[in-house]
Amino acid sequence: MSNQTLHLLSQWAPLKDKHQWVLGLIYKTEGSCYRKAGALMLFSDDGHQLGILSGGCLESDIHRKARRVMQDKKVRHTIYDDNDEEDIAFKLGVGCGGVVHLALLPVEAENCYLSLEKAYQTLLNGQHCRWKLNLEDISNSQVSSPSEVQQLNKLAKLDDHVNYAPPYIDIPFTCPPHLLVVGGGFDATFVVKMAHLQGWTVSVWDPRPAQARVEHFSLANYIVSSSEVSAVSEHMSVHNVDAAVLMSHHRNIDAEALKALSAHHLQYIAMLGPKHRKEEILSLAQVEESAFSGVFVSPAGFDIGGELPESIALSVIAQCHSVLAGKESSGKR
Repeated sequence: MSNQTLHLLSQWAPLKDKHQWVLGLIYKTEGSCYRKAGALMLFSDDGHQLGILSGGCLESDIHRKARRVMQDKKVRHTIYDDNDEEDIAFKLGVGCGGVVHLALLPVEAENCYLSLEKAYQTLLNGQHCRWKLNLEDISNSQVSSPSEVQQLNKLAKLDDHVNYAPPYIDIPFTCPPHLLVVGGGFDATFVVKMAHLQGWTVSVWDPRPAQARVEHFSLANYIVSSSEVSAVSEHMSVHNVDAAVLMSHHRNIDAEALKALSAHHLQYIAMLGPKHRKEEILSLAQVEESAFSGVFVSPAGFDIGGELPESIALSVIAQCHSVLAGKESSGKR
């Protein structure tokens, strides 16, 4: 299961009243740390550990402290200082060299589950939101209002900045990226697997009956079962697709899809094939490269020297991730 916020909350929500829960929240860091401010993890009295707050070094100690919170329902703050020889982080040999400020908060009906249930429903509806909490008065938690959510979703990219002004922390909760894969061949299965491992939502479309078969794409969230490219465009409008990879290995299919994609705002569009093929497909689609508001790249993926489908999938997903995270804007190889 992915560590995306939506996935963590989807595991917690059905069990929220069946166990005692404590939220571990990193609200401040200093120096080099494995996770940054805004990282969440949920612990239960039945041994659940949903999420991750370190590289696996601190979770056992955090869970031990979380059990005390379950017993007395009191908020606890703890600091892990990897520079302090007397600190547990130093003794465990974490080695990052930073300082982590952590809050452990009871999550129960009496404090409205810290508004995590509301945040979950917002994410489940495909909408970004911001979660705001008073660390000194945890009954005072908020999730973006419907009007604020609407405004956030109008933005091309949600501001991912965590705001911490003691005692208040304001954290963005974003939906997992949604990737459309055009092409249902063998190599596409690896792209879907890689995206699934990231916790992304994945849709697959291929108009050919022999391709994009359900038994080959069990990890995909959606398979658009239509031979008409208009169905893809409609699907994208309904499900807020963020990125697309064209890998049908068929000129007309890629051209039709590319033309449809040009009508939507996508942060990343990539197409397999050599550079000369890109010009050919653009010509067939009767679309100018300038028509794409996001990054359009062909050949797809970073040049990592791979030739096998697994390596190509790795390079494409890595490049897509980089663009979606705002780390790669040119799309040039």
